[in-house]
Amino acid sequence: MTHSLHRTGKINDLKSDYIILAMLAAGINDKYPDAKQKLLRVAEILNQNNPVNIIPKPAWKISPVITATFIDIEMVKNVIQTLIQEDLGVSIVISGLISEIQEAVKETGLKMHTIHLSLGTFGRKELLPSEEILEITTMCGHHCVSPQSVKYYVELIKSGKISVENAAKKLSKPCVCGIFNPTRAIALLNKLSGIFS
Repeated sequence: MTHSLHRTGKINDLKSDYIILAMLAAGINDKYPDAKQKLLRVAEILNQNNPVNIIPKPAWKISPVITATFIDIEMVKNVIQTLIQEDLGVSIVISGLISEIQEAVKETGLKMHTIHLSLGTFGRKELLPSEEILEITTMCGHHCVSPQSVKYYVELIKSGKISVENAAKKLSKPCVCGIFNPTRAIALLNKLSGIFS
């Protein structure tokens, strides 16, 4: 799930930012008569474990991918354990800090199959927004949360026209994948509202 690889931030912040993606494998298990039912069951399991964001429920039946975001590695472990018990045969990808995920997978008795790493940003980095803004915008891997939107909501927060919580909700809406972390966004917006003048 490469669109979730490029989240930026401090290690302590990223310790509360995990994404789980479930997907049927094209040509392998996507043609089984019960394939969609199994994917829907994964969506239910994700939803039952307190995600802070999940792909919108109306999309569950039409999307070939189900994604959810969690702030607690213990919830991620619960999901893994339930998926092991139910043995649905659906591919699962977990994104987050590799050290945390390795430990979670080990504790549940599994081995990691594949690891994807981000090599960082190359090129004219001076054209990028500030690190503080990138910490928010990179939570949407398809870049549907713009730097201008972040600045706009920071100004509204500072002027008292919107709460930090509502601003985080508004920023999460364009990310239809469900991988934007609104809980982390609240903390980041609190910091940002003291940075911009």
